[in-house]
Amino acid sequence: MTTETTLDIVLKREPKMLNPFLNPTSRAREVYQYLFISMADFDPTTYELKPILINSIPNGEEILDGPFKGGTKYTIEFREDAKWDNGSPVTGKDLLFSMKSIKHPGTNAASYRSYLSWVSDIVVDPDNERRVDVYFRDYYILAKELIVTLQVYPQYMYDPNNAMDEISYAELSSKDAKKLVEANPKLTAFATEFNSVKFTREMVDNIGPYRLKEWIANQTIVLEKKENYWATDTDIPALQAYPDKIVFHIIPDETSSMTQLKEGNIDLIPASSSDAFFDLKENDDFKDDFQFLTQELMRFYYIAVNNSKPELADPDIRRALAMLNDVPKLIEVLENGLGNQTVGIFNEKKPYYNKSLKPIPLDIEGAKSIFNEEGWKDTNNDGTIDKVLNGKKVEMELDIHITGSELSNNIALLLQENASKAGVKINIVTKKFSDIQRENLKTRDFDLVPLVLTQNLILDDPYDKWHSDNDDPAKANDISYNSEKADELIDKIRSARDSDSRNGYYKELQKLMYEDQPVIFLYNPIEKLILSKKWEGKSTMKRPGYLANTFKPAS
Repeated sequence: MTTETTLDIVLKREPKMLNPFLNPTSRAREVYQYLFISMADFDPTTYELKPILINSIPNGEEILDGPFKGGTKYTIEFREDAKWDNGSPVTGKDLLFSMKSIKHPGTNAASYRSYLSWVSDIVVDPDNERRVDVYFRDYYILAKELIVTLQVYPQYMYDPNNAMDEISYAELSSKDAKKLVEANPKLTAFATEFNSVKFTREMVDNIGPYRLKEWIANQTIVLEKKENYWATDTDIPALQAYPDKIVFHIIPDETSSMTQLKEGNIDLIPASSSDAFFDLKENDDFKDDFQFLTQELMRFYYIAVNNSKPELADPDIRRALAMLNDVPKLIEVLENGLGNQTVGIFNEKKPYYNKSLKPIPLDIEGAKSIFNEEGWKDTNNDGTIDKVLNGKKVEMELDIHITGSELSNNIALLLQENASKAGVKINIVTKKFSDIQRENLKTRDFDLVPLVLTQNLILDDPYDKWHSDNDDPAKANDISYNSEKADELIDKIRSARDSDSRNGYYKELQKLMYEDQPVIFLYNPIEKLILSKKWEGKSTMKRPGYLANTFKPAS
């Protein structure tokens, strides 16, 4: 008789919903990656892009004539054995439906919609429904990755009335899309249902090896291995299913989760703090019961700086502020040494990382010298440097908005201490992150905010976060970084067809941003996972740092 295996995992916070198109967050991905599978993905060991639901990774074909001349065509063919839970095959029609669902102006898929602006059309082969051509209007460096890493949704489940058949992808891409949708009650009803709780917290099963069994709000999310799953004995990690159940326990408090771990009720704590990680690793009573896994993920910590504020508009002033941060001390205090100081927006493992740039060291006297050269002096002897800006004396007094987490609090306190020695007054303001984002970042009513930027294994596209086109409350350039030279380099990166030229532009951009210091770059943290020795598992650089479905019961 086979005993059912259950892998118990801690989630610090509950995801809002489990629908990648509507909520592509790291928190949600930690759960939905076992339900929703993309057509291709990066292997967790080799980090190479590998096919999952499709026969092969397509090569782009330059379009030499016709309406899409100058663009690129990608031909995708789904595996013949890939099947939905009702036994029907995955086809190009499902991909077309999925992409139209994103383009539909009534669905809450805005984050994906901007990426699909590059796609001009998608055409299903009339003689082979498993084969589909995707047309890009222009060359784009991430075209292949963008399309093949997309999740596919079954139309039979999400659109049983076939409402989306009544509008074409081209129409949804036109300037009249909103009018066309609003004129068709079936299309407006589709969006309402697609956005609803039904398809975000209840009926969220897809083509992955697990299905949602139960979701008890703020307590547990239970995934159950599918019986008679179409992919068996596979060497593709995303399709494997070794635990019979994966149970996510929502436990915000680390002390509580560590207690549960020691008592044997929890098997995995991802993203544990350094203190908890090393305390257990050095505990003679428990250390032999667990594996202690470390892995650098594609993300970095930084302090956002409001470039639009007069006091912070000068790159030299931003560099001086960067010189007031003791990053090695932060890594030692917060991470027990597990972290790497960074100099810019790209990960050091990328082939275009600019290795000639050196981390900015703590240099209080150097910072004071820069402030003095730029006219910031303590003219009224109150301990804070000041300067006349736009006819008005302004004190160098800055607010740093933090969430109150150990990380943000330590970053703020250390900066506050060093800054005071240079005549800069730092006020620490604690708020919920959602409030900081809504009331400060999006309104540009802030000075400094510690943040984290999570990245992917694919080529970096700096456009959304760093191009001046996106200095808008509805877009991602929250720091108001505006640089004609940076914009030019970003545009070149996006259009360069050969890697040598593109890598050169990447390195130039890093050097420019190193000089501009639009944000204060801190460090790349190293993920720390604690796994019970009841399971055999590995960590990976691929987010979120582990693949629970590949964990095997220890023999």
